[in-house]
Amino acid sequence: MGKNHIVWISDFDVKGSGYFTISVPMCTELTNRGYEIKAIGLGYKRQEHFYNFSLVPLDSFNDSTALQDSYSMLTNLITLWGVDYVVVALDIPLQRALLSRINERKYKYIGITPIESTPLYPSWITPLLQMDKLFVISKFGTEEVARYGVNATYLPVGIDTNQWRLPSDDERKVVRQSFGIGEDTFTVLTVADNQERKNLYAALKIFSGFSRGKNAKYIIVTRQNLPVGWMLWDLAAELRIADKLIILERGLSNEELRNVYATADAFMLTSKVEGLGLPLLEAMGMKIPCIATNSTGMKELLSNGRGILLDVDFYDYRDPFGGGYRYFVSIEDGIRQLDYLYYSKLYHHNERTQAMIDTAYNYVQQLSWEKSVDIFEEQLRILAQNEK
Repeated sequence: MGKNHIVWISDFDVKGSGYFTISVPMCTELTNRGYEIKAIGLGYKRQEHFYNFSLVPLDSFNDSTALQDSYSMLTNLITLWGVDYVVVALDIPLQRALLSRINERKYKYIGITPIESTPLYPSWITPLLQMDKLFVISKFGTEEVARYGVNATYLPVGIDTNQWRLPSDDERKVVRQSFGIGEDTFTVLTVADNQERKNLYAALKIFSGFSRGKNAKYIIVTRQNLPVGWMLWDLAAELRIADKLIILERGLSNEELRNVYATADAFMLTSKVEGLGLPLLEAMGMKIPCIATNSTGMKELLSNGRGILLDVDFYDYRDPFGGGYRYFVSIEDGIRQLDYLYYSKLYHHNERTQAMIDTAYNYVQQLSWEKSVDIFEEQLRILAQNEK
């Protein structure tokens, strides 16, 4: 293919994020197919890496100058290297800020973004219409932007099934023992950032209500000292579950994180909204039964018997971030559904639970990054043909 120079701008913080999880395998597979990629890595701090594509560091994701710096890097690459496509995998406000700096362009601008909720403000629709191509990582989000006249393509997100391989019974037992978790201890896992959208307060309340009188542990992988987050240990003490709580700091290696998943008897995500919910996919791929809020990306992943969707205590609440609705999970239903999974394990998984686990696992197995890149590459071909 003649046009193959790609600049990829995204979050490449090696401590992990949804964008990092998407960008690395996409860039790797595109490079394998002959594209030349130079990635501008927001949050990447020059750590050693073994990727097959170039990664340019942009230390901070939070500085007000970060997007200006990325635009300056892009301008230099256009001059010195020549660019055919600029792929930006970021939230819509950051896409909008970057597009506002671009006047004329001879390259194609391709956006990859989640849509977290509905409805969308016109100021969020405008930058989507300015892109040459938009990919949305959920079906519900793709359908939502279409209501506003935006032609987007659904980009399915896969997982690395080699990384998220199933543990043997012996391996699982050893990993649980390393965390001080006995075989008869029911273990709940949440992987989520410590910020308002993830609603960790509700997760802790659900676990508190569920775990009374039970041998149970709750593991949270998060950023516990995030300034905008909850003081998790104080909250756990208030809810009287501090002795049952294990908090692990985000930034674990792939193998360490897989071992954490291997401890779990249930995975819980109580977010108010999700653009998709990558940790759910990872848990499903590890055959862990999942419960999550019945909204947005979580509903998409766990529908059709793939998981348990928790009732929502609906409030007419629109969030400042994009003006979308936020959905508040029912604490009572969360307790009830963890109880169900607890007794299901106690009685060696009833047929309904096992069918749910198998359905979720089969769903994840049919996803792959190769298929995702097939869809992406086909749209590049269409862009190239339309230019002729």
